Amino acid sequence: AAAAEAEAEAEASLRPRLRALDLSCNPLGESGVASLRRGLRGNETLTHLGLRYVNLPPADNSDSSLEPPFSLARLLEEATGLTSLDLAFNIAHGSGHAVEDLQRALGSATRLRTLSLARCCVGGWRRARAVARGLAASTSITAIDLSHNGLGAAAPPPPPAGQQGSPRPFISMAVEALCRAVRANGALRVLRLPQNAPGAP
Repeated sequence: AAAAEAEAEAEASLRPRLRALDLSCNPLGESGVASLRRGLRGNETLTHLGLRYVNLPPADNSDSSLEPPFSLARLLEEATGLTSLDLAFNIAHGSGHAVEDLQRALGSATRLRTLSLARCCVGGWRRARAVARGLAASTSITAIDLSHNGLGAAAPPPPPAGQQGSPRPFISMAVEALCRAVRANGALRVLRLPQNAPGAP
């Protein structure tokens, strides 16, 4: 019995205990985040992760371009223990299957409570729609920051040819999708939208 108890204590001492990790402003890029993602696979202990501005230029300044954008969808799918994720000042994938994956991942992240996508270039129609639909499907996200994403810039489709009457007020397609998401999401309590010009032409 004493041996079994000692073995249990030794096993407990090897379990990860880190609750919060902030790697912001490090040039991780896609490959670095992929390594981090693999390390977090199955980790239910780490709940808060900060990755603000991690697609920085290399430290030696040999190339002034940003690192390739990483997949938010894959991060959410593998880091299943997270309740808070800060991805501000990064570039979200915005084409092909990456958009659909983002929508699915947001909707299925059952433990995530707070998410920051401030200044993540999600103002384009496809990316904004993916975020909105994922948010609509989410049952856990209570706060999301979408500030400084230009959500008001996605133009609505033109009216049918020959349509009469005064034009409808301008509301961007991204804002319309977000409004539908807010109506559908019963858990959301905080939505930050500074500097998005939601009603501007």
